[in-house]
Amino acid sequence: MSGMVSVIIPTLNEAGIIEFSLPRLLRQEGDFEIIVADGGSTDNTLDLLNQFPQVKKVTSAKGRGKQMNEGAKVAQGDIFLFLHADTLLPRDSFWMIRDALSDSSIAGGSFCLCFDHPHRFLWILSMLSRINHPLATYGDQGLFLRSDAFRGMGGFKEIPIMEDLEIQKRLRGLGKFIKINKPVVTSARRYLQNGTIRQQLLNTVLVTLYHLGISPHRLKRYYRSYGSPARLYAIRAR
Repeated sequence: MSGMVSVIIPTLNEAGIIEFSLPRLLRQEGDFEIIVADGGSTDNTLDLLNQFPQVKKVTSAKGRGKQMNEGAKVAQGDIFLFLHADTLLPRDSFWMIRDALSDSSIAGGSFCLCFDHPHRFLWILSMLSRINHPLATYGDQGLFLRSDAFRGMGGFKEIPIMEDLEIQKRLRGLGKFIKINKPVVTSARRYLQNGTIRQQLLNTVLVTLYHLGISPHRLKRYYRSYGSPARLYAIRAR
């Protein structure tokens, strides 16, 4: 498949990240555009973005789903790639995406993952990310699909969390979902700040509860209030 790739990046107070990630992204080859959808940063993220005139900028209410939908509204590419601000693509990423989507039976896909820190537990998570399954595929792996499919699906559900899992479920219902066997590199900052085991346990509990039917609005509320796996499990009984 040929055509332009629109890279859509949601940001919120990412000044310490984008000044390094955007120059690397701009070195990718091929026909592409970059759109940053900011959710109301209060640091100097927007000032830094002004240093990159080739990057389109949109503002939005806070929330990744909302921000990515706003970015998609101004995107002109035939392919959309939704990328986190702290995620770095491998070389020739756009060629690999186009090659994957040249098969009409493939609805979309993602990359696998590695972290920017050598912690052994994070290495194990990286290996698990190679599994092509909804429980091993998340937004920080870079979600790509055809722009017409995205619009036909109505975009992301504008929910507080789990927007990546929700759209992935719908996308897998349209056709095959492929996982490119090349890793994106993402930041380990949340794991290092919160503790690697604790953070992954929280992630696992949230995803499990979501698949059990707990509302993303409820999960977000309890995550903010409690922030521990044991107390999150307790909401199943309420």
